[in-house]
Amino acid sequence: MKNLSVGQASVALASGQMSSEALTGRCLEQIRKRESETHAWAFIDPERALDQARQRDREERRSPLHGIPVGIKDIIDTADMPTAYGNERYAGHFPSQDAEIVSLLKKAGAVILGKTVTTEFAYFTPGPTRNPNNLSHTPGGSSSGSAAAVADQHVPFALGTQTAGSMIRPASFNGIVGLKPSFGTLPYKGTHTLAGSLDTLGLFSRTIADQRLLLTALAPHLQIANGPETPVVAVCRTAYWNQIDREMQEAFESHVRALKEKGIACVEYELPVMFTELADAQREIMAVEASRALHEEYQHHRASLGTFTIELIEEGLAVTPEQEAAARNLAARCRYRLERIFDAHDLILTPAALGVAPAGIERTGDPILQRIWTFLGNPSLTYPIARTAQNLPLGVQLVSAFGQDHALIDMADRLNTLATGD
Repeated sequence: MKNLSVGQASVALASGQMSSEALTGRCLEQIRKRESETHAWAFIDPERALDQARQRDREERRSPLHGIPVGIKDIIDTADMPTAYGNERYAGHFPSQDAEIVSLLKKAGAVILGKTVTTEFAYFTPGPTRNPNNLSHTPGGSSSGSAAAVADQHVPFALGTQTAGSMIRPASFNGIVGLKPSFGTLPYKGTHTLAGSLDTLGLFSRTIADQRLLLTALAPHLQIANGPETPVVAVCRTAYWNQIDREMQEAFESHVRALKEKGIACVEYELPVMFTELADAQREIMAVEASRALHEEYQHHRASLGTFTIELIEEGLAVTPEQEAAARNLAARCRYRLERIFDAHDLILTPAALGVAPAGIERTGDPILQRIWTFLGNPSLTYPIARTAQNLPLGVQLVSAFGQDHALIDMADRLNTLATGD
């Protein structure tokens, strides 16, 4: 093909070098060629998409996203397309109105190409999506279809969500860029709730620079700021280093060496002991809040729920008020400690996942390396650093201070450029 990045597409459309209809047609052609293998889409109507694109071509440009196709994770409500939340009971369900983020995309002039596959209610029960880099492997989850669609060049960007690790993990598994913004940066209204204090809308793209363009268009209230020219990076292998695959360990160490060789201050850092309890605490809060959010489904439609979803709800029902309070208290204390860490460091650098995407599509991989950052609400971003002999990508994860999303994107772009020489 190859499809353009968001930035390239924006320039091409603004300059008249390409029409939205032509760009959308490219995307649909790639989907026609590849969807039978990747299964990234829950719903797509080619003629509807082309009609939107033609309308965009007749209009004045509304934003840098004008005329650019986007994939919408199928837990995000769309009034003119079905939204099934990854659950068979909602097949053919049409919400009464668009989610707020979809309204923002339409206002910006984006072309809503279709709905991408999600795991059931954005938890672990997977759909049919496969990793486009190696079809025998999972794309990760829960934002399975969105990550695969961007990686397979079906669409320049897509929306996902993260409650534990559903942006960073699939982005790493698919070899693309994933941004989980600071909690609350993108409006969640109209997106199905799993755990309200954790659920975060995020963005997939093929370049880091695209993330700044996307965030500027969709979160104009967010302060735009660059990071320091020579950031101080806390290299954090986490308490789970011994669980990380050798290939990921080697790729991570190689990336750190490359940064050091380019003059970046990479400081070895071990998180305080209290942080080792955060992943379990995040799991407790996610389970408790999911048992409340999915109460109606559990009580009256249990037969339609997958085993993983039922287990999560029942786990949440077993959490005592004292355990819930202790988990929330731990998060509050760790947020304070994390602020002090960022007084002396600009970024935390960790592996993005335990390794490559696992074989098979029955499970979506372990979110253990993303849980604590989701729980604390800080922005995190992943970009690819290596590929294995099986053509499976490996990524790193960068975390910055809360609200410093633009600085995070800027620093990530600089580090990636320095390490790769691109």
